[in-house]
Amino acid sequence: MQSYDHDHEGEINIAWEEFDSLCRTLAMMASSYDPQVIVGIAKGGVLPATVIASLLRREFYPIRISRRHNDQVVRDTPEILQGPPPAIRGLRVLLVDDIVATGETMDLARKACLTQGASQVRTASLCSHSFGQRPDYVALVSDALIVFPWDREILERGQFVPHPEYEESRRA
Repeated sequence: MQSYDHDHEGEINIAWEEFDSLCRTLAMMASSYDPQVIVGIAKGGVLPATVIASLLRREFYPIRISRRHNDQVVRDTPEILQGPPPAIRGLRVLLVDDIVATGETMDLARKACLTQGASQVRTASLCSHSFGQRPDYVALVSDALIVFPWDREILERGQFVPHPEYEESRRA
């Protein structure tokens, strides 16, 4: 089972400075919505959600929805591993992820927030692909392979090496 099960048009390597810029763009876009709380989808969405929560001076909560276990893709569809907290009941939620490809994870997270009693949920992501469901707010739309700075390398036997999923996608 592969996590990048679609073709890519080139590659974009996001640097930490660009990550900051994308987060600021999303914060500006979402500020007119005036979210009362920010919910980040773990793992990758926690980083931009934390930055956006800090920029907007809002509370932050993580949720965990994934196809993975121990960073290996083990499910065909995403599964809720840790849902949204009761603290979001009655509040306007900004739901944040790092990237939206098909939209399955974001849709599942949105429904979970509404089920938990959020009064309204809008979605945001740093990046999205053109072929999938588009979030309410997105900073970068591209069909390239997006490589985030926190995901570029992994530690293997005491050495930092390129992330094998990116390498596999590049070969494909």
